[in-house]
Amino acid sequence: MAFRQVKDLLEWIHDFHRQLGVQYARLAEAAPDERMRMALVFLADRERRLQEGMAAYLEDADQGLLTTWLIDSQEFCHPAVLERIPPCLGCHDVQDILANVMTAHQTLKDMYRLRAELASIPEEVELFRHLADQQEAEARLQTRDLARLDMY
Repeated sequence: MAFRQVKDLLEWIHDFHRQLGVQYARLAEAAPDERMRMALVFLADRERRLQEGMAAYLEDADQGLLTTWLIDSQEFCHPAVLERIPPCLGCHDVQDILANVMTAHQTLKDMYRLRAELASIPEEVELFRHLADQQEAEARLQTRDLARLDMY
């Protein structure tokens, strides 16, 4: 069984956004056309913003909530989760990139919802429901903006 605190998971999420942003930036450098490059640069920027938002939350959050223990068998392992999100090496257009991005959003949203269900205190439930809602809003924003890019 893994015994971790809420802050450990939030730090993992912070690092997840950093790694995903790096992955998008790397793919942007090798993108075969301008639209794909623009889409990937946009996504790298969004991941940077999500990373910064999580960093700000970690600085300002209630220490009681951050030190709440998570008692379950989940391991927060980057390689396993990032492997579920294809590197998009076979992406041929913006729609392929969008499909890839939605996998990342769904992965995080599912994890947040699970954490809300397993939460031991109301503040923890509220935090993870809020994160799931934010992830859903981010998915809508990225879908809209990538669709606009693809149209023009």
